[in-house]
Amino acid sequence: MKKLFSVLIAAGGVLSATAQTNTTPPPKDFTKDEDLKRWVIDINAMGGIMTQDITTTNPVLNYNNALNSSSIGGLKFENGISYGGNAQIGFFFDNKSHFGIGTGLMYLMQTGDVTMNNYNVEFQSTDGKGDIFRQIITAGGPIKEQLKITNISIPLMLKFKYRFTKRSGISADAGILYNVSLKNEYTTDAMFNYEAIYRHVNTGNGITTVYDNGATPNPSSLLITAKQYLATHPGGDAAAYLTSQRIANGYNVGMNVEASEKTGSVDYVQSSVGFMFQPSYSFYFSDKVAMNIGGYIMYQMFTHSPTGAHLTDKLGEYNSFLNNVTTTNATSYGGNLGVRFYFGKFSDRDHDGVPNRKDKCPWVPGLPQFDGCPDTDGDGIPDSEDSCVDVPGLKHFNGCPDSDGDGIPNYDDACPYQAGPAKFMGCPDSDDDGILDSEDKCPNEAGPASNDGCPIPPPPPPPLPPPAPIREHDMSEPILFEIGKAKIHESSFPILAEAIMELNTHENAFIMIDGHTDITGGNAINDALSFRRANAVRKYLIDMGANPKRLIAVGHGSREPIADNGTAEGRTKNRRVIMTLKHR
Repeated sequence: MKKLFSVLIAAGGVLSATAQTNTTPPPKDFTKDEDLKRWVIDINAMGGIMTQDITTTNPVLNYNNALNSSSIGGLKFENGISYGGNAQIGFFFDNKSHFGIGTGLMYLMQTGDVTMNNYNVEFQSTDGKGDIFRQIITAGGPIKEQLKITNISIPLMLKFKYRFTKRSGISADAGILYNVSLKNEYTTDAMFNYEAIYRHVNTGNGITTVYDNGATPNPSSLLITAKQYLATHPGGDAAAYLTSQRIANGYNVGMNVEASEKTGSVDYVQSSVGFMFQPSYSFYFSDKVAMNIGGYIMYQMFTHSPTGAHLTDKLGEYNSFLNNVTTTNATSYGGNLGVRFYFGKFSDRDHDGVPNRKDKCPWVPGLPQFDGCPDTDGDGIPDSEDSCVDVPGLKHFNGCPDSDGDGIPNYDDACPYQAGPAKFMGCPDSDDDGILDSEDKCPNEAGPASNDGCPIPPPPPPPLPPPAPIREHDMSEPILFEIGKAKIHESSFPILAEAIMELNTHENAFIMIDGHTDITGGNAINDALSFRRANAVRKYLIDMGANPKRLIAVGHGSREPIADNGTAEGRTKNRRVIMTLKHR
């Protein structure tokens, strides 16, 4: 946006300089509005702040048999910014040419953040096995979507202008906006916790699952929740527990699960109407061009048919909460910088765009800045002051050219189409080595005259030393742990140090970390414990500087013993983590 404003200001400066240079003194009276051409083209750049008032349906209603304890917060829009512009064609129709109408196209890019502070829903769901269960989904914190909004509308404006001096005046547009489309592209940081409750009952025909919808779950229900796990495992890793339950049994559970699709778009395609008021101060560069500097305020109303989509259902699934929006009322206000072009027909005998009443050369086509008199070569110097009428030139050379731009006019330049210094009469020395290009065998590389202007090549570099041999190491020694714990025994620290050295030596290698337990405890506990042990080794290596992407931790529980679990010595050997160095 800043670049667009800079371009318009620079263009205005050029037009102003052109309008005020090489002209005769302006008349005492100035051109009235009725003397200007009645047709205009307006091009406006706009930038400012945007706010939105959003109304939505209750997303809880989208879930099957949602419990009354479900709670979802409203949407809050903030940090809104709007920038873009509009282009219009208009016509001033009254006798004094003060009032007119106009229409065109407005295109705005808008940004902002939409936040939902609370999300907690409990509802009836069915898993991949066809079993009914109670799904619990919560957000660990506020859910935010960063929006990029494309706003397209058609303005239908009543226009007003009043020129009170030759250079200044006021202008204002007011009217309605026919909103064509509003496209919201979002990026989210959403993260959810997924938990489940299963209730099994005997119907007489066997065990089946039913929906436990009680405010307090049935005592016989299976609670796959972080709260239940921590109640029986104080200080345990609830996230690892839920992960193990998902992997082992296919339950739809997990903690701090990020949305798998973080981006998307929602379109508001239903047409609606808005309003805009745009007042400006006008600076006239000429009777054909004016710059408008001012502000704007705009109000737009958008409607949307909710899709009824769940914000999230399955693990990692995400649908924008904009899908449930019914209305959005947007207010934008800020600054406006525009250019107005006047066009149409005057009485113009020589058809040069200068009315006869202002044309000092009415029988010869000319330019407005020269009061209708010609500048045949278009170099900004009137023919009456131009020594080279048919060739574009520069004012300080009386209109004659300097084709290569080296500050030496063509009539004094030995090489008029190649830039060069005055000491060589305008002929080039491209590499600045004091030897003319015409005499230089290497015109683009500086070199001494003794070598015909070519550089003296450097001596060849010394040969590179041979590459160091690759070091290999056996890493099959197991890493041992105490019973029921994921704390690494200090006797295993040396092999971990060797693993770091191997990773540093082999850039394309990675380490598989396989965790195992003895048969102490059940499968669910051993699965989680083996994963924690493998992850403890992985974390130790990361803390020692290893790249996390080159470490893969897997837990195998007690299913792969290497010794007899019937003896204490055998169980000690089975409580292990094995590292394997592999090459991609």
